[in-house]
Amino acid sequence: KQWYQRRVRASKDMFEVREDTGITRSRVMEEMDSAMVKIEQIRQEELESYTNFVMGLINQSGQITVERVHKLLSMLLEDSVAGMLTEEEVKAFLDKKVKQKLLSFSSGIYKKYKT
Repeated sequence: KQWYQRRVRASKDMFEVREDTGITRSRVMEEMDSAMVKIEQIRQEELESYTNFVMGLINQSGQITVERVHKLLSMLLEDSVAGMLTEEEVKAFLDKKVKQKLLSFSSGIYKKYKT
């Protein structure tokens, strides 16, 4: 059994009961950090699943800017875990695709990588 300690604080018009579950602040912070890491992993996985979409955009237009990709992905992902992406996150995603030799980058423009 886990024991609880109760504290009651009263004032003229209200009272408050707090239960101490024995969980320390550091434990709560560890769990919050773990949850944030998990959310970020899910966001990255979901964003990665849109590689074909981004490649299709580039195939259609021949080239694209990070701002355009950001705008389109933000509209597409607004209700998902990956929603609310920053331009910096989209740029990091696109730069990863450059390193994977799927895209090339020059003067602010992303294009399909040519071998």
